[in-house]
Amino acid sequence: MVYVDSFVNSQEWTAARGVTELRVGVLGSPDSGKSALVHRYLTGAYMQEESPEGGRFKKEVIIDGHSYLLLIRDEGGSPEMQVSSKLN
Repeated sequence: MVYVDSFVNSQEWTAARGVTELRVGVLGSPDSGKSALVHRYLTGAYMQEESPEGGRFKKEVIIDGHSYLLLIRDEGGSPEMQVSSKLN
C-alpha cells in the first residue's frame, strides 16, 4: 500500500474528480486522541493539542495500483451526540 502525500483540511465533503471515495468516520469520547490519531495518519507528526471541533480531511491513497480519495470525518463532542447527529 502506497500513500500519496496530499491531504487538505476541507469544508467540502465531496470530490470533483472521478476517483472512488472511501469514507471513514472517527468517533470516540472527548479527549480520547481521535484528532491526534487522524493528524498522525495524515502527516506522520504528533499533535500536542487536540481540537475539540474535529474536522474533515481528504487524502489520496493508492491501493493495489488504484487511486482512491479517502474522506476522513473526525467528529468532536460526545459519542452520543456524534451518533445521534448522523441519525437525524
